[in-house]
Amino acid sequence: MKNWLERLYLSITNLATTKWGTLTLFFSALADAAVFPLPVTTFIIILILLNNRMAFKYILIVVMGTMAGAFAGYSIGRFLWIKPDGEFTAVVQFLFHNIPGFSFEIYQKVHSLFTKWDIWILCAATTTPLPYGMFSIASGAFQINIFSFFIATLISQGIKFIFLGFLTSKVGPRISKILEYDLKPVAIISTVCILIILAVSNFLSQV
Repeated sequence: MKNWLERLYLSITNLATTKWGTLTLFFSALADAAVFPLPVTTFIIILILLNNRMAFKYILIVVMGTMAGAFAGYSIGRFLWIKPDGEFTAVVQFLFHNIPGFSFEIYQKVHSLFTKWDIWILCAATTTPLPYGMFSIASGAFQINIFSFFIATLISQGIKFIFLGFLTSKVGPRISKILEYDLKPVAIISTVCILIILAVSNFLSQV
């Protein structure tokens, strides 16, 4: 599983450097927010480094892809997750056994987070190592209000990618030089972004 997944990530990353980069970014964001975890932050960083003037366009595309994926994930959870008798559907079994980041244990963990924090967990979902697709699916399965779900997703994911895109466009040249021999800046940028999202979500929870 790990080898084919690494090859897939590498193939998609290579596509990001071609004329299909924007489409790759959109569908990667869609898949990541729906069901299949992909390193979307890496893709948008690569694209902005290649063409800094298109940063705003890339941010818009990744947010649109994320929202489309969130709708797809919500629909899966709402209509394809649980049978009338309360059992998991064949779709769920397939995801649990074939998609990285999806398992019954993770589903239970997300369930407990929703039970404790309700809709607010979506605002802080980017601070967890869990795939956002599980949160979008869980939102549908737990019948979270769809409008609240979309607003929370737009705010949390929008802030994350706007901050990431802005930071990359400002310090892009320096990152480009470092990325020639080390990928650690990607992790650093993601970590800073996560801290910002956590601070914002904590503030919102106290309003």
